[in-house]
Amino acid sequence: MKLTLTLRLTLALLLITGLARAQDYQNRPWMPLENRIGLAIGIGSVKYLDKNSSPLVYQSKPKNLRLFYNLESNTFLFSVDLDVKMGGNAPRYHTDRTIFFEEEDYKGKKEDKKFPAGGSFLAGRISLGAYYKISSTQESTFKVAVGGRIMNEMFYPQGWGNAGMFNALSFSPEAWTQHRVNEYHQFTASVRIPLIAHLSRLPYDNTVSAPDKNQVQGFFRNSNWVGAKKFLAPAMTLGYNYQINTRWGAGLNYELGWYNINSPQQMKALSQSILANFHHQF
Repeated sequence: MKLTLTLRLTLALLLITGLARAQDYQNRPWMPLENRIGLAIGIGSVKYLDKNSSPLVYQSKPKNLRLFYNLESNTFLFSVDLDVKMGGNAPRYHTDRTIFFEEEDYKGKKEDKKFPAGGSFLAGRISLGAYYKISSTQESTFKVAVGGRIMNEMFYPQGWGNAGMFNALSFSPEAWTQHRVNEYHQFTASVRIPLIAHLSRLPYDNTVSAPDKNQVQGFFRNSNWVGAKKFLAPAMTLGYNYQINTRWGAGLNYELGWYNINSPQQMKALSQSILANFHHQF
């Protein structure tokens, strides 16, 4: 009899606690679920001038695919994303430009050759970010968080021209804001700027061959640590998310990035993308 009464009291206590927590959650619509994983698909635009390899301004309008995961608590936010861009690549003002050059073999025989200046464009990025939500905003529908992001990104244009090629492993301080209008609508924004980067670029003679090394090893042998003076790459993002139900949501994201690389010669680039995402919360 006593055992039955004890079990009933325990179950009642658990039920009351659960109802209280559920009511508390409903009264605080800003309270995030802990995990979010999703897929984003969109289009982008990349324009760049790489004086290290070509006087032409190149342009690409790649397709954009992104996988992302967010872990969020009341005080902390952690994010991981993998981003890939693929598309065509051509001179912006001279889309039909042809490259002419003369090739000479070891016997001294010369031959004139020509190839289209365009080709294909591939860019990739993997990043990890961690942020702390400022205490004064933790109990608000408008949150502000500060932290940093470690990111490796690359531009890999393919064709007979090597303009625009680089790889950079960077660390960036980042500020992030979130505004929950209600339990359905949420707006986000972030801004970051790298402080230091491990930058790989083609040498001025565009040669990647080296003794006992393949082309990839030859490319990365030109890597060195640089600061903002040689690798300046600020970026900002804007986002909107709609909560369909407690488990599923959708949204739109816009990202703008600008690059000013001064190693060994200057390269400037502007990258934009807009993506639609679909995510699952658990």
